[in-house]
Amino acid sequence: MPRSSFELLARALTVCCDDGVSGALSLSGRPGGVIHLREGAVIAVDTPGAPGVDSVLLRSGRISEDDWSAALRAGPGGPTPRDELLARAGVGNTELQLVATMAAQDGAFVIVTGDIEEYAIDYNRFDVLVPVTPAIELDWLLDETRRRLDALASLPVAVSPHRDRIAPVAGVASSGVASTAVRRDILAGANGRRSARDIAFVSGRNVFPVTIEISRMIGDGLVEIAVESPEDPGGGSRKPLRPRMPAAGAQSVSGGDMKGLPLRSPGASGVSELLKPSRAAGWQVLPRLLNRVRAGPSVNRTNSDEISQQKGTPGGS
Repeated sequence: MPRSSFELLARALTVCCDDGVSGALSLSGRPGGVIHLREGAVIAVDTPGAPGVDSVLLRSGRISEDDWSAALRAGPGGPTPRDELLARAGVGNTELQLVATMAAQDGAFVIVTGDIEEYAIDYNRFDVLVPVTPAIELDWLLDETRRRLDALASLPVAVSPHRDRIAPVAGVASSGVASTAVRRDILAGANGRRSARDIAFVSGRNVFPVTIEISRMIGDGLVEIAVESPEDPGGGSRKPLRPRMPAAGAQSVSGGDMKGLPLRSPGASGVSELLKPSRAAGWQVLPRLLNRVRAGPSVNRTNSDEISQQKGTPGGS
């Protein structure tokens, strides 16, 4: 696995740690993301490349939509979103802390398996609905991210969580051969168009364990990386749109029998007659006038000179 993104992330986080930043580290790239910090320690990682705390809790069935909506409505001076979830949902503080910590670890892993173009430090604090408490120390997060990169690189087939599209092996892969729940979710989500990241979102799981399991399933002959054709860069098969075939017994309007269809005579509706009085004299000049105004003074001056020459008068002052 390429390590340039990891090295850039480590350098940026080291700067934040040394300065004791309480704000956000914004990383642009694919997928990129935002790392939230308090006094140089990490409290959350947001990235479009990995499910956040909300996606994991909702997809896994730990909380309901009403529970999460109540957490979003929590305002200043009252219960925090974490307090609302603990009071309403069937999750405890330890479980919620574990989900938030795993989401932060997963987000860091996903960011470094992509491309980081540049970073910027924002010293303004952003609201984090479910922060990791206590915050994650920098050295521990970097060591865990490096360990995950090494684990993926050690497999015979190191799947890219973002780029590689996963398809079941024809005639072999089925839900009946899956020995674990995560494998069943992968087989249910693999359709030749989804990556490990997409399957993680659908199943409500973290990207890292899904990516690792997909790499192992490739070795077991259950799934494979879908081959992209030049005509189909997105993976999978795309058939061109074709006109719908007429039903049996139906008559083709363009091909012949039009008996029984109502025929329209031009002017029979009377609409044209109703519209004529609404067009005042000179309305045809308005579009040309607007075009001259949009064209600017140079064009208008040229047109004026031409008109003056035709009349035999000077072109103007």
